[in-house]
Amino acid sequence: MSAATFFEMKTLIQKIHVEEHCSFACRRYSTPNFETAWHRHPECELIVMTEGNGTALIGDYIGDYQKGDVFFLGSNLPHWFRKSRHDAVGSAIVVHFLKDFWGADLLALPEMHTIATLVKNDNVGIRLHGQLAQEISRLVRRIENAEGVARLMQLLKYSTPQKLDNCVNV
Repeated sequence: MSAATFFEMKTLIQKIHVEEHCSFACRRYSTPNFETAWHRHPECELIVMTEGNGTALIGDYIGDYQKGDVFFLGSNLPHWFRKSRHDAVGSAIVVHFLKDFWGADLLALPEMHTIATLVKNDNVGIRLHGQLAQEISRLVRRIENAEGVARLMQLLKYSTPQKLDNCVNV
C-alpha cells in the first residue's frame, strides 16, 4: 500500500470499553484481536508491544515496531499497528485513559509537568527508549495484573517521569 493510498483511508472511531468499576482501561490485545485498522479514539494510549513486529502507522509517521517497544499516543491521534505478516502473532498491553483523567488540579502540580504537556497535545505520539521504556513497560505489566486502588497507584507511578530525553516523536 502506498503512503498516498494509506492516508486516504477513512479513519474508524473506536469505542474503548472501560469497566464500570474502573476509571481507565488496561487490557492485553492478542491475535486475532491485535489489529484494528486505521482508527482513533478520545483516550490517550500507552502501548507495550509484547509479541510480534510490523509497521507502526501513527498520524503521518510510518515506521517499524517490534516486541519491547513502548509508545504513548495522544487523544484522537489516528494509528494502526500492522503486523509484518497476516499469519503472524501480535500482542500488546494497552492502557487507555481520557486526557482529563488526571484532573486539572493534579495536572497543575509541578511534578506533573511532563504528563500535562503530553496529554494536552492531541496529536502527540512518542516512542519511548532506554531505561524509561523499560520502567514504563514494567509498570504497565503491573497495572495489567493489579486490581482496585493498586491498579490506580501503578498508573500514578507512570505519571512521574520528569525527562523524555530518550523518546522519539512519531
